[in-house]
Amino acid sequence: MEILFQKYLNKTATDAEKREFFEFVRQPGSGEILRTLSEKYPVAEDPVVQLPDEASHQILTAVLASDKPDTVKIPAQHAIRRRWMSYAAAVLLLVIAGASYVFFRRDTTEKVVVAGNQVIKDALPGHNGAVLTLSNGRSVVLDTAKNGKLMDGFTKSGDKITVEDGKVEYATLVTPMGRQQQVTLSDGTKVWLNAGSSMRFPTRFSENQRKVEITGEVYFEVAQNATRPFMVSAGKEVIKVLGTHFNVNAYADEQMVKTTLLEGSVKINDKAILQPGEQYGGGIISKVDADASVAWVYGYFQFEHADIRTVMRQLSRWYDVEVRYEGRITSELFGGELQRNLKLSEVLELLSGTGIHYTLNGKMLTIRP
Repeated sequence: MEILFQKYLNKTATDAEKREFFEFVRQPGSGEILRTLSEKYPVAEDPVVQLPDEASHQILTAVLASDKPDTVKIPAQHAIRRRWMSYAAAVLLLVIAGASYVFFRRDTTEKVVVAGNQVIKDALPGHNGAVLTLSNGRSVVLDTAKNGKLMDGFTKSGDKITVEDGKVEYATLVTPMGRQQQVTLSDGTKVWLNAGSSMRFPTRFSENQRKVEITGEVYFEVAQNATRPFMVSAGKEVIKVLGTHFNVNAYADEQMVKTTLLEGSVKINDKAILQPGEQYGGGIISKVDADASVAWVYGYFQFEHADIRTVMRQLSRWYDVEVRYEGRITSELFGGELQRNLKLSEVLELLSGTGIHYTLNGKMLTIRP
């Protein structure tokens, strides 16, 4: 196993050796061996642990599910680095060992107590769905709508809806907590709404410009049209583009609106111009990992030096839970990537490796030292 472990970390393992490694990870008692090997062969000197591409995703898939869950293939241009780090314990495989513990305990009983943590009633991950409302008051719940024509100007196909270029009429798309939705606008622009978000838009854009209004978090892949700039209004900020890929985080409970550019160029409030890999927030332009800002689009949480409240805000939106804090809250910073198709208890158990304690009872999550 020691040689197999080294090959996997060095990305020299064959497909057969990878399968053998995953089978070993799933066996009871593998955690202690992995812990010993991680101490003998540390992944990195730096507390930010870098794993080979797709490693953490593959290991979590093998460990956290008896049946391999559906995953979304990430396009090469937005390939998200598979990074795991814990500032409380900077060895990746200690986290993996913790994941093994969850796997072998996850289906026992509904009420589980592990190291002071309690799960009385679990919270399932969110899913695709939204409410679409026209300006005349007509609305449809997309969660239960069948494929085909929804109402004049809208068609549903699987998890996506498409807006036809018909008569001018305004519509509002709202994703409640625990929902997300993709929509293609009448000009071909593709839009993804994260949980707890909304977008107001015309079913047909004017000849001079294309403008939408948003709240929450929305990712855009704008269809290029040099004669009709695309405008996004997010609170007090206005983002102007011609054709580009960018993410806007405008949740009311965040400190500021953040616009992150992946491709092309955008102008904010007619003054700040972003280049790919830059983020605008609070009047400041900074270099960031732009891929991390759209991890949610591809089915992942990705944290970068995030405090516990930042982490919990993301979890509360996706799992539709209320978070309550008791006592002194940890000052540890979190980073890394987690699949959004895990149960909330599984996510919390991984985080508990850094010292947090919790009680989860359906829609109420209590965090304590």
